[in-house]
Amino acid sequence: MTQNQGINLGELMKQAQMIQQSFEANKEQLKKETATATVGGGMVTATVDGEKQVKEIKIAKELIEEGDVEAIEDLVVSAVNQANIEIDKKINDNMMAFAGNALGGLGGAGLGDMADMLGGLLGGKK
Repeated sequence: MTQNQGINLGELMKQAQMIQQSFEANKEQLKKETATATVGGGMVTATVDGEKQVKEIKIAKELIEEGDVEAIEDLVVSAVNQANIEIDKKINDNMMAFAGNALGGLGGAGLGDMADMLGGLLGGKK
């Protein structure tokens, strides 16, 4: 292995630290993301954040006036579950893209082929 093909450990450590800092910032941003789901033909809407905390529930007035408590309960559960599925998808998509982009940045440390391969497996650029 020649000097040009070797791994520059100093550069690798520097890039790893930058990736870690970016990852932490990305994680904090994801906590602020929200997802909203509407069920029952628009009768119930639930919004959750990136920490899966319910931020808002909206129930149509006409559903409340009908007085079917069991239907309301079922629709609220359904809306929250669907919103959680949506936030999971947002977070997973973001993390896959982040991982692919982060691994692509390792090319300068002499790990370009491995970074390309791993990035491809994780959904990033090939």
